[in-house]
Amino acid sequence: MADCPPLIGNSDLYGLGVRIGLYAQWVATLLTTVFEPVNEGPLRLLNLIVQAAVFLGLCTESTRGGSAVGALVTQFLLCGSLSSVTGDGISHLGHATGLLRIGFYLALSSYGIWFWFGGLDEMLPPVPGCHDIAFFGPTSLRGWFRSVAKAVSVIGLVVCVGLVVLAVLQARNRFRRGLRAAFARPAGERRPRVEVALVLLSAFLLILSAVTIEYLIRVNNIQGVGPSRIGTVGQFIPLLAGVLACFLSLWKVIFDGLIFKKRCWFLFGWHL
Repeated sequence: MADCPPLIGNSDLYGLGVRIGLYAQWVATLLTTVFEPVNEGPLRLLNLIVQAAVFLGLCTESTRGGSAVGALVTQFLLCGSLSSVTGDGISHLGHATGLLRIGFYLALSSYGIWFWFGGLDEMLPPVPGCHDIAFFGPTSLRGWFRSVAKAVSVIGLVVCVGLVVLAVLQARNRFRRGLRAAFARPAGERRPRVEVALVLLSAFLLILSAVTIEYLIRVNNIQGVGPSRIGTVGQFIPLLAGVLACFLSLWKVIFDGLIFKKRCWFLFGWHL
């Protein structure tokens, strides 16, 4: 990469402010899912609004022939929130927020299929070895990584379609009991179920996603996405949303005593 010219990145898609904001949202979502699952839905809706804005920007840039590695970095940013799983299952499929999230990831999977099967060829630089590193190693966008990404995109689309069908069935079952029953909160309060192995896996994936994104920006010599370009509205919105969400989540966990609230802890299905 030493002989390659610097690549000017899109600061509104993966600038430092956007990245910090999304990283903070990932942490806030994981904390809320573990310690205050009743507020998981509203927080994920906030995440979805920011992610949808970034995704629309990605689609717009792709139609104008943006950089391939920049599109990959943005996709990593949009997929990071997928790793917030704890063991309570997919509990919001039959609700509006769950349907919107599935619709978003259905659109993201469709973009991934377009990108890896055809769009990548139009966005790759003409000189091999310049701005085409996709993973540690370094691994090129032109090699086996692309084949794996194609398979993952197809699997992701199939899973999303299956979740759409499941969500429609769940929503139909809810409304069969009438509008009042459909929107009623469950009677009684049950202890949240937390699978320790999945929490650790989620934390590992969050760290891996963030480290991978920062590595790709550095090794591909992407310029214009650092602290000097953080003062734009497009970066302040996700930055403030993510940092405030993370701060409030930490405040509730530490100072509101959520960390001491009783919950059901499991390790590989065994109750601790």
